[in-house]
Amino acid sequence: MERGRDRGGQRPLGAIAGVLGGAVARPVFVPAPFWPGALLGRLRDRILADARAEAASGRLILWLPVLFGCGILIYFGAAQEPSLPAAMGLAGALTLAAFVARTRPVTFALLLGAAAISAGFALATLQTARISHPVLPPPPGPVRLTGFIEQVERRPKADRVLLRVTAAEGRGLSERPALVRLSLGRGTAPPTGTPVSVLARLLPPVEAVVPGGHDFGRAIWFRGIDAVGFGLGRPRIISPPGDPPFSVRLGSLIEDVRRTVGTRIRQSLSGTAADIAVALVVGDRASVAPEVEESMRVSGLTHVLSISGLHMAMVAGTLFFLVRGLLAAIPPLALGFPIKTAAALVALGGSGIYLLLSGNDWPAQRSFFMLGIVLIGVMAGRSALTLRTVAVAAMLVLALGPQAILEAGTQMSFAATLALVAAYEHWSGLRARPAKGALVWQLAARAGLFLAALSLTSIVAGAATAPYAALHFQRVGVFGLLANLCAMPAVEFLVMPFGLMGVLLMPFGWDFIAWPVMGWGLDIMVRVSDMVAALPGADTRTDWVGPGAAGAATIALLCLCLLRGWLAALAIPPAVAAVLLLGPALRPDVLIAPNGQTVAVRGSDGRLSVTGARSSRLAVEQWLSREADPRTSETKDLAAGFSCDADACRAPLPGGGVLAVSRRPEGLAAACREVTILVTPVPAPKDCGARVFSPGALARTGTVALFRKEGLGGRRRPRLTREPPHRTRPARPDPPGRRAAWAPLRSRPCPARGLEWTPGEMRPRWWLLPACRRATSLALPLRT
Repeated sequence: MERGRDRGGQRPLGAIAGVLGGAVARPVFVPAPFWPGALLGRLRDRILADARAEAASGRLILWLPVLFGCGILIYFGAAQEPSLPAAMGLAGALTLAAFVARTRPVTFALLLGAAAISAGFALATLQTARISHPVLPPPPGPVRLTGFIEQVERRPKADRVLLRVTAAEGRGLSERPALVRLSLGRGTAPPTGTPVSVLARLLPPVEAVVPGGHDFGRAIWFRGIDAVGFGLGRPRIISPPGDPPFSVRLGSLIEDVRRTVGTRIRQSLSGTAADIAVALVVGDRASVAPEVEESMRVSGLTHVLSISGLHMAMVAGTLFFLVRGLLAAIPPLALGFPIKTAAALVALGGSGIYLLLSGNDWPAQRSFFMLGIVLIGVMAGRSALTLRTVAVAAMLVLALGPQAILEAGTQMSFAATLALVAAYEHWSGLRARPAKGALVWQLAARAGLFLAALSLTSIVAGAATAPYAALHFQRVGVFGLLANLCAMPAVEFLVMPFGLMGVLLMPFGWDFIAWPVMGWGLDIMVRVSDMVAALPGADTRTDWVGPGAAGAATIALLCLCLLRGWLAALAIPPAVAAVLLLGPALRPDVLIAPNGQTVAVRGSDGRLSVTGARSSRLAVEQWLSREADPRTSETKDLAAGFSCDADACRAPLPGGGVLAVSRRPEGLAAACREVTILVTPVPAPKDCGARVFSPGALARTGTVALFRKEGLGGRRRPRLTREPPHRTRPARPDPPGRRAAWAPLRSRPCPARGLEWTPGEMRPRWWLLPACRRATSLALPLRT
């Protein structure tokens, strides 16, 4: 009789005999397959077998874009600008080593992964060096700018233009900027391509307004914009100073087409439907009412307003099936011509035209690149929706714009696409089963399958993007599934198809038959949005998702989508870690904007009181949003914690002490004796007993966040450089006999780099680093 057990983990033969009633030498109390050692052994064998199957099928290549993105993140986290020759040399050496070791599977896989990381690092370094340009320090006074309007963006409160500068003059202007973004009065911006002369005030570079917040200047720098500012008065149209650049001529041509399309839409539609139709067709969202945008944001339908993958896919899909159906109706073409390839080519060209027509924004470009890869695969006879397609698209998008990996739109777009394609691969077999029975049952089965697919799409996409929405926007789409189930059929069958039909029929003058149908679909969508947004709990906000939780959720999503079999269980540890890392973020007790006029202090109720909100609305909106506070800069009682007189505005500090924002120099002497923290627009007396924040200091630091540190009375806590991200500082008074010290905490050591306003030195690198911004929490020991 054979003893022991075989490699497959079968029971010992003696145990089998005992179960069957035969005689055995010794009793068996526990079947061998349930021994812990046997279970772990079988699990190990199964995981190794799945790993070998993954490697044999070539699916491990799907991880190369992930490692490539990790290399880009490593670049953006560098303390100083890396050396381009060193980065390129390392990437080349690792690539060569991987090629040499291609006959050794394990070594080859490790070297290939290292090469992908180094390639991402090197490419990000190369792209930054390629577009590197100086940052223009703002002159002390207004400047006269002359040039061509290259792009016009009409917004609800102001017009925003890109000015291709040909001449600039003004006191203190160090050099002529090539491209300037200006804000003009609403309705005053001339059309694209117009030569203008405008008096403008240039501003300091746009920066993060809260430590760890969104860095607004990063996208500006990568677009090649040298300065930002606002116009002083209406631009003056002048005679052309020369031939306009090609980018201006192309922009003018596209703008004329967009304006014509928008006019034709408004001839058939009016009100909210016309505003949204213009936004969807030509990308002009200026006329969409803020309350409509907020309603769609709360209900989870805001993705419909942003030209992205949804719109590109609908346009391309409609063109593809329309052209393929027409060609298939002609037997000679259907039998002797590759109509599928022709349909894909037409869909690709139509998507490119829609990209230009909709404004050519970066989210639309990213979606076009992904869609282009899918359509090229169709033309080559390959499967369209595969994870390999997503991987190639990710590599292309990150290679063309490495900074995109830090943007919320890119993260949410790829998360949703990855999850949907993985779900499609798992459920494609169910969809392929034909419905049987009578025609009525077949139609009912198809309708049920459509609703199930729509529900699955909403659930999968919503779950995949939820961590990033909570991280960047502090919002949770509670009723997003309900809103999408009710509204998306109207969008898919009425809005986008008839919008495309209207554009196609416009040259023939028959577009008036399509716009009303599109308007009916938009009315349905808006009604659904308003109904869902009015439900209790629809506008749920949270600050419990931090970078750690979002990063762990990203790893879990990658493991779940890219791995098969038992290997997918590797998603469990990071998913558990993401749950454990959830918690309210560390909230500062005092926030001081760089203008020295906008200051926030945490009150006894735990909420911020803000004075000077109108001086820096953007900063206030970001401060409140980061704390999941539904108030805005327009809220009437926002400064309830401050008491103001002619000299200063004062507010009590948590734990004791007073903060004062000086209004007049005459009150500085008294404020220095009475307050703990003094924010003043002019230099304070040298013997001031308060901790002073003046414009000079704020210009060097950016936004300052202060955190209260307990323990000066009695036993003192050790000085910390980082607070746990899952804890908040309690808003409560200190016990008697204890005082509070103000110890602002720095999130990480940041060497001096960036625009520090020091003579003769300017480093335009500060907005490239997401984890270390000029909006910092400085370590400043303060007295009470």
